[in-house]
Amino acid sequence: MITNSELKYIKKLGRKKYRNLYSHFVVEGEKVFQDILNSKIPLVRCYSTKQINVQNNVTVTDNCMKRITFLKNPSSILGIFSTPKKKRTPLNKKVLVLDDVSDPGNLGSIIRLCDWFGFENIVCSKNTVDCYNPKVIQSSMGSISRINIFYEDLSSYLSKVSIPVYGTFLNGESFNRITFPKEFVLIFGNESNGISKSVSKFLKYKITIPKVSRSNVDSLNITSATAIIMNEISNQSFKS
Repeated sequence: MITNSELKYIKKLGRKKYRNLYSHFVVEGEKVFQDILNSKIPLVRCYSTKQINVQNNVTVTDNCMKRITFLKNPSSILGIFSTPKKKRTPLNKKVLVLDDVSDPGNLGSIIRLCDWFGFENIVCSKNTVDCYNPKVIQSSMGSISRINIFYEDLSSYLSKVSIPVYGTFLNGESFNRITFPKEFVLIFGNESNGISKSVSKFLKYKITIPKVSRSNVDSLNITSATAIIMNEISNQSFKS
């Protein structure tokens, strides 16, 4: 059984201020749950419609799961985990920087891309969507447990960086003409407004993905752009 106070507590974790207050976040889905559990992030409580061999598990009915889930189609499991302790923000390492990325699905997908292409660190602006938002957790498919994510004032952070800084724009040098060094910063901006002026002044290179067709498409989704550029960086590292 689940109490009303537990139900209210779980629902509170859908909001950033309560996730920060309690240092807890919600994970749903068997694969994502198992990935987070295997990462040694502490499990606080688990709610499942099945009998499972996990500590702190509470077996609930399907109707109960529908009441506590953040998904349109409830999974068989929902876990509450402790937010990992903050590490020191890396300087002068290969880092992806996100300037006010607002869509949870985009951030989750970018986290997964970082996991795939070997970017271990993401530095986000203060206004970027919270990485422990349930939708971010879901779309990252467990990759969030393997990527270091930091929230910083980007102007302050970038002022301390001494390695090349690349930023993505609609106009700039073609990304596949750039030879990326081993350590660098790659910046993607807000889905609608791009990289802010306060951040762009720290750029050494403005890069773009040139359009091949003559269609009316004027831009790429940030997730698609991230995948294309990361793939080029990965190819270069294999050749070197």
